[in-house]
Amino acid sequence: MNLFNIFDPSTTIFNLELNWISTLLIILMMPNFLWIMPNRLNWILFKMFNMLNNEMLMLYKMKKTKSPAFLFIALFMFILLNNFFSLFPYIFSSSSHMIFSTTLALPFWLFYIIYSTCKNTKNMIAHLIPLNTPIYLAPLMTIIETMSIIIRPLSLSIRLTANLIAGHLLMTLLNFNSLMIIIMIIQMFMMTFELCVALIQSYVFSILSSLYSSE
Repeated sequence: MNLFNIFDPSTTIFNLELNWISTLLIILMMPNFLWIMPNRLNWILFKMFNMLNNEMLMLYKMKKTKSPAFLFIALFMFILLNNFFSLFPYIFSSSSHMIFSTTLALPFWLFYIIYSTCKNTKNMIAHLIPLNTPIYLAPLMTIIETMSIIIRPLSLSIRLTANLIAGHLLMTLLNFNSLMIIIMIIQMFMMTFELCVALIQSYVFSILSSLYSSE
């Protein structure tokens, strides 16, 4: 048994692998129409969505294109809820796996690369050379820009996965019985920190995805 076994799929019922069902728990969230009056949770979500929408609108206003903000807000909520559920005991941490983050990052990246190449090929190629680049540096800058575009989905995936794995591993390392009161205080601090990481990483993933698409 090694330290990384906490991330191994281990939930089976009647020999059925049920680990990834935690990803679908979002569907079980209570719909808004069941509330008689808007509650504080709905108010917080509305403020959060409004802030994200305003930020993404600013990105697309500069490009003079329509903003698909609803798509990235849905992506933000999907990642946030999966990060949040992964903090509970005995719930499979799907967002701590590269297959989860890559499955989200790669389709967005492929779609916008293929779409911009087919619809606006000249500008797509011109984007590989920054403005006012000396002519003798143009081949080198083209290679650098091409590589930076290629590694974008990988960097998004690694950033999300690595930050969540690091927090979970640290909480596991602090799980011992000596000095119980001190460990409990540290664990409470770490849980608060992990909640902040779950929120920040969801925000970074969705904002960077919208930024890459606007470019």
